[in-house]
Amino acid sequence: MLVYTFGMDIPTTAVAAVLMIAGCLVLNAESSSPPPTRAEVEAEMGLRSEGDVVRGQRDTTGFVVTAEQAEDVVATAVGLEADAILERDHTLGLSPEHGYIGGVCPHDDHLYAARAYVHLTERISAPRVVLIGVFHAARLWDLENVLVFDSFEDWHGPWGPVKVDPLRGEVLARLSKSSFVVDNAMHCREHSLEAIVPFLQHRNPEVSILPILVPYASWDRLSELADELAAILAGVMDENGWRLGRDLAIVVSSDAVHYGPDFDHAPFGTDASGYQHAVDRDEGLAEKYLAGPLDAAKLAQFESTLVDPDDVRTYRLPWCGRFSIPFGLELLRDLAARTGLATPEGHFLRYATSLSEPLLPVSPQTLEAGLGTTAPSNLHHWVGYATVGFTLPDE
Repeated sequence: MLVYTFGMDIPTTAVAAVLMIAGCLVLNAESSSPPPTRAEVEAEMGLRSEGDVVRGQRDTTGFVVTAEQAEDVVATAVGLEADAILERDHTLGLSPEHGYIGGVCPHDDHLYAARAYVHLTERISAPRVVLIGVFHAARLWDLENVLVFDSFEDWHGPWGPVKVDPLRGEVLARLSKSSFVVDNAMHCREHSLEAIVPFLQHRNPEVSILPILVPYASWDRLSELADELAAILAGVMDENGWRLGRDLAIVVSSDAVHYGPDFDHAPFGTDASGYQHAVDRDEGLAEKYLAGPLDAAKLAQFESTLVDPDDVRTYRLPWCGRFSIPFGLELLRDLAARTGLATPEGHFLRYATSLSEPLLPVSPQTLEAGLGTTAPSNLHHWVGYATVGFTLPDE
């Protein structure tokens, strides 16, 4: 049995061994439990993996599993957001065939957050997507300062398996051995990328992905890793004649603030006024650090706003993407520079919370098939979503 809270899932037998701090799992200082085994991780998955061939799905309650569920969720979300998406297309010169080169996308329950997802995912037109994910459970492995890859051939998608792009092999062959680990158990323990896969597959049934998780790391280390990976990607892109946005995009997974006593974070109180103050702060952070031309100094400041730069395991604000956003967006900035493109420009597409709209009005059949929510949403317990898309100003 799993006890679910936004961004967290803990076997009930282990509740006594963990603390909830700023929306993530933290091992109790008195616990010396070893990391979970692959078998233990698989036992907690809603849809188990097919060996090391097809990665299953950890969360089959908050996220769609079948084609029927996915079609209902994505079509409903797109229908509700179509006017806003088309208006922005006109402003930015976008189209379904010529979309964003990358962006930041939420990963919370689809019934809460799908309307925020589609502002980005419906305009990712590249056939391969580097997916940069949060590693919520990094502390369980005491993992830091490396990137986490998997070795699955495919990931579960509602319309059939989604291929892991052969680009992964090129990257792993060229990355420094000290820069990465390959671990399928770690990837199966994490939900921050599987949440986005159905939306990318709906947009392009032939999409392939390169999934990467980012655990704890200082800005200097994140910048170093981003620089190394950008150099490799730029080399592969040059060899194949690929262009950023047309042939490859970078999508970063992150929810925004986790607010309320359950997350040990309610500085503005838990009434309507406190909610609005927290929303205003979130929107201000997104506008200040994620909108406009990508800038390494701003990304470093963003990380230090969310974590203590002297101890990155000490959180200041409970955004999920404390490390995935600085790394992923520095990767995007560096890759654009290395491939001779202008500095990517961020556009704050949509802000929402698990309270800002009613649950996505999907069909009774979709709900009866098992789609639901994994945590409550109220003034004492809610999550924010900031969706950001990036374009090249000279295009």
